[in-house]
Amino acid sequence: MAPKPKEIGELSEEKLLQCVVLADFRQDYGRTISQDLPKVLVPLVNTPLLDYSLDWLERSGIDEVIVYCRAQPHADVIRQHCKGFTARRAERGMNVIVVASEDCHSMGDAMRDLYAKSLLKDDFFLIHGDTIANIDLQALMTKHKERRSADKKFIMTLLYMNKTGEHTGDDESTATLIANATTGKVLHHVRRSSSKSKLSIPAELLKTCSQLRVLPSVSDPGIAVCSEVVPSLFSDNFDYGTRDSLIRGVIEQEELLDYAIACEVLDSGYATRATSLPLYETVSSEVIRRQAYPLVPEVSLTSHRIRYLYDDFTNNYWEASAKFHKGSGGRDVVVGAGSEVSLTAQLERTVIGDHCTIQDNVKINSSFIMNNVYIKKGCVLDQCYLGDNVKLEESVVLSPGCVLGANVILGPNITIPAVTCLSAVPPVDEFEEENTAQKPDPKICGSLGHAFVITEEDDGDELRKLVWGKEKSEEISSEEELSDEEDIDQVMGEDAHMRDEDEQREYEFRREIRESVTNALSSGSAAENVVLEINASRHAYNMSMEEVLATVTQAILRAGEEKEPEKYDSEGLWALTKKSLSKFPDVFKNYVRKPRDQITVLNAIEALMNEHKGYLPLAQKIFYELNQVHDVLDNEVIIYWYKKESSSTPVSATIKSLIQKFIDWLEDDEDEESEEDS
Repeated sequence: MAPKPKEIGELSEEKLLQCVVLADFRQDYGRTISQDLPKVLVPLVNTPLLDYSLDWLERSGIDEVIVYCRAQPHADVIRQHCKGFTARRAERGMNVIVVASEDCHSMGDAMRDLYAKSLLKDDFFLIHGDTIANIDLQALMTKHKERRSADKKFIMTLLYMNKTGEHTGDDESTATLIANATTGKVLHHVRRSSSKSKLSIPAELLKTCSQLRVLPSVSDPGIAVCSEVVPSLFSDNFDYGTRDSLIRGVIEQEELLDYAIACEVLDSGYATRATSLPLYETVSSEVIRRQAYPLVPEVSLTSHRIRYLYDDFTNNYWEASAKFHKGSGGRDVVVGAGSEVSLTAQLERTVIGDHCTIQDNVKINSSFIMNNVYIKKGCVLDQCYLGDNVKLEESVVLSPGCVLGANVILGPNITIPAVTCLSAVPPVDEFEEENTAQKPDPKICGSLGHAFVITEEDDGDELRKLVWGKEKSEEISSEEELSDEEDIDQVMGEDAHMRDEDEQREYEFRREIRESVTNALSSGSAAENVVLEINASRHAYNMSMEEVLATVTQAILRAGEEKEPEKYDSEGLWALTKKSLSKFPDVFKNYVRKPRDQITVLNAIEALMNEHKGYLPLAQKIFYELNQVHDVLDNEVIIYWYKKESSSTPVSATIKSLIQKFIDWLEDDEDEESEEDS
């Protein structure tokens, strides 16, 4: 018989088993998705992410869940969702409270606020709202209490999953861990970097512990058991913003604080986070393949009733009201209620939401389609995300990594480049305001389309790894026992050709960007299309924003060249350079967002002049054009760079001499403005 709901008076008299669920701050899936929906309510296999956490916590016997989020922009939506979740299962007895704060930007802020509100009564669990797990929390709490009973120094127990060779490519979800093999005490903890292939063990650890348990790469699902000391530690140390900063602080200041942190590493069970879009795809596939049992697609997590028919041969799922022939799907396909899929459509590893229409000869691979989406005949989708109410006219091709926000319309007969974000509302400006006067560009969205390109760095960084299946997992040893006689350095398969490959990758990237800019200059392509091509190259070659901006700067300056710059006279070269600068100011402004970006542009100009001396006589004209004509470079940034930031190439002194008069003029202008202001 299910337990009865606890009265408020009873709650204060007994110790509750509590869990804090961190929702809606720090890391989301980018503005294209999160402008309409908080991350924790994004459906994963047609079930909101948060419901996976809440259902698991309820199964684990948790009495009270505190869902903590920012007050804006989604607190009311999260609160309403949690209210509906508890209303449908009130007899089960788990209480869900939503706490929202205007000033919460990190785990540290949340812990300080909960400590000030005195909402945490005893040892509690701490997880994130994008957690999917089936592990036994009661057993984890028991081990934590036993360890703490034996030694009060242990204030926290961290949970890790020992998944051999399953490095996700997402550094935040993977950790390198060194612990005392006897007590489980964490001695060393860092995020596993996919770019590093060598593990170094601090020598001082061998002096304090004869048996070390070394785990070069463990999966971190972000699950912890915390004592009542943890919120107070966050409250006393405002530089603790994340869980990692707390761990580092406790390890480094153990003698001063007299606290320690323990770890539990599980070899079985399922626990992970859908922190990023690549991991969202990975977790979706694992849920569909039933690795998170009993959290399986055919069982509703809100009612625990069977909602889908299931074919165990193809691993396909579909709601009874859906018009779907299981032969239309290859494998690992989910089709929601009321959706219609043509017999000639080809689906593979794809989730279709409710009330969608998929017409004839549509091909969809590894994609996620939300609700009320209409896809007309002949469309091709590969590794994409489509929000609610998206409509694709005939013969639309979505290249890998595209993300379409709610209500986007595309087509007909148009191809969207890889890793493109499209929104139904115009992008916001630097003041977070929408440009309502902007109209959709038919070259981008098609003659019947309605969409705007989102080129924000936040979305771009999220999409960098979105082209699923192109990341190679690192094969590394999962666990080793080391004593002080053993070698303290372990080489994890260093690649002798890595430097050559990086140089080749950078060369190909620079060549591709220059070709894109040169072709755009000759064909008159719009700035938006140039940015799309640049971003596609950036993600394909995995380049940083600084590398992109430096390459774009030099490519624009050289776009008009038909021969080496030294073979032009100064007037001829300037005519070509000025034409190119006049063509691409909007491309510059897309990537130049802050003073540091302007410094990157200036350093790139200097590097170009160092490599091609033919540009040296143009120095003052180029600076003037970017500063006074196109408003790409600010007065104060140029002056700062001139005085402090010049990169000291062999031509630095020459450039300074050539632009001296321009700098004097800028400084006089700054002085006059200061006098007028005073």
